[in-house]
Amino acid sequence: MHNKVKILIVGPPECGKTTLTNFLSEAGEVGGGGYRPTKGCRIVEFEIPNLNVNNMTTKVEVELWDVSGDRRFESCWPAIQRGCNGVVFVYNPGRDDQARILDSLYNQFAAQQGVREAQCIVFCHHKPGVQGKGGKLCEYHPQSSCVAMQSSHHSQAIKA
Repeated sequence: MHNKVKILIVGPPECGKTTLTNFLSEAGEVGGGGYRPTKGCRIVEFEIPNLNVNNMTTKVEVELWDVSGDRRFESCWPAIQRGCNGVVFVYNPGRDDQARILDSLYNQFAAQQGVREAQCIVFCHHKPGVQGKGGKLCEYHPQSSCVAMQSSHHSQAIKA
């Protein structure tokens, strides 16, 4: 059995989407360095060779689409959304505006595209040294799983 999945990583600018993408795909350095905004979209591909799905072992090809949260790339979003199997929403609770922005992104990337809440997950990404409320978005989307994380401290739990 062979499968391919397309997962979008979506959120406001500077919330940790690229850090999470690099971590999940083991594609690069996680954290560190200065902020470099994603231009449009960055696609990272990798394989999971022995994944147990419904008591069957299968190989899964994963495409993580690290989508810029900058509205100037909004005209690209319809093409990016096409054929996605799930959406990972990321926001930084240390910035008061991000939960509101992510609510708008949820409507654009999930609700309007017919992506079910079961195909979505929310990561509340606590950047090191930043305090914030966190968890606020979960009140808006109770069916979506919501995970509070700090990439440097929850590495194995995030991948599970």
